[in-house]
Amino acid sequence: MRFLIYLFPAVADVIIAATMFVCSNRLADAGRSRTEVAVVFAAWAMAYIISNQILARLVTSRNAAVMMIAANLLFAATAGVFVIIDNVWAIYATMAVLAVASALFFLPFQLFMKAVEPDQNQGVVRSVAIYTLAWSLGFASGPFIAGFIYQGLGWQWCFAFTGLISLLTAGGVQLLKHHAKHHRDEAVTPSEAALTQPISNAEDVNYHTMPDVVWLQWVVTGVGCLGIYALLALLPSVGVSFAIPKSQIGSIIAAIYVMQALTGLSLIRGKTWMFRPMPVAGFALFGLLSMAGFGVSLLGALDGIELFAVPLRTIGFYISAACYGVFSGSFFFGLVFHALVHPHRSARYVAINETVVGMCGVAGPIMAGTLADRFGFFAVPVVLIVMIMGVAILQVVVLRGLRVISG
Repeated sequence: MRFLIYLFPAVADVIIAATMFVCSNRLADAGRSRTEVAVVFAAWAMAYIISNQILARLVTSRNAAVMMIAANLLFAATAGVFVIIDNVWAIYATMAVLAVASALFFLPFQLFMKAVEPDQNQGVVRSVAIYTLAWSLGFASGPFIAGFIYQGLGWQWCFAFTGLISLLTAGGVQLLKHHAKHHRDEAVTPSEAALTQPISNAEDVNYHTMPDVVWLQWVVTGVGCLGIYALLALLPSVGVSFAIPKSQIGSIIAAIYVMQALTGLSLIRGKTWMFRPMPVAGFALFGLLSMAGFGVSLLGALDGIELFAVPLRTIGFYISAACYGVFSGSFFFGLVFHALVHPHRSARYVAINETVVGMCGVAGPIMAGTLADRFGFFAVPVVLIVMIMGVAILQVVVLRGLRVISG
């Protein structure tokens, strides 16, 4: 029964992703600039950063369920507001309110998830894998569902849908909140020997004795999130420029998160890959291939070329999105894992995690919109290729230097 709680982040991300999709496409359809469309995501992210910093001082596993219920009620309220507003600044302001609700949900949920997990050491891997699967599928489903509703019924019905599922989720949290067990944090600090001697038995790992490399994961995830938000911010404008239907743009975005979900789930049995240089380098390669494919898909030479009656450009965007999903599945898994596995800094690390994601949610869309307006769409994948390559090299060098895993 306790695994039903993983439905909650999936539904929350359906709401957030669908709202972002609808608002950005509304502005793109209205002829707004690529930067103005991108600010939809930046407005959400800026408020998300601030909200997480405040909540980090307030949230505990004991009050997490109450905060999650409040978040879903606020989701429902913003859905109603979005239906009645039209001004671009009002849209930005309501996106900021949505961000407050998002922070009220996700930071408490991760502590709630850890409290529900009976094995507070190696069970974290299982929890992180299922959590990554759940929220990724939510983010995949949001644009996918909203794209069809937007195209078939109109954008207003998207908010009727998100408002309804918000209220249902609030009720679900209330019904299942008793499953949380309020564990005391263990005062365990890695010994000097544990930091210098390789671990030979990867099947029996005490993560509390492993080196704390969460800072490295913040750097890698930061760059990776810039790419995610750049794609989210650009695709509505790309769709308008290349006459790609809303349903297909939603499906392209969904492809990122479907592959992200599958990648996260595939790591459920991985014990030590997050401390090894070669696996993380392999995941980064998918990010590089994605950006290269995105750039190729923008080329004018693809105009009019089809494969099985589908434009080759659209196929290219799908492949690019899928490759990026493999990359993002790895770095988001690592981000949550390194935060939750720490014996007594989880709350602070989770708050920093959400702040990193939020900062990239501001920087990524603004960077993408500005580059696209000044230099064209093609400039964005070029810049991201350089950045992904840089952090991949850093990650390999640092993990090779630690030498905590033998074999």
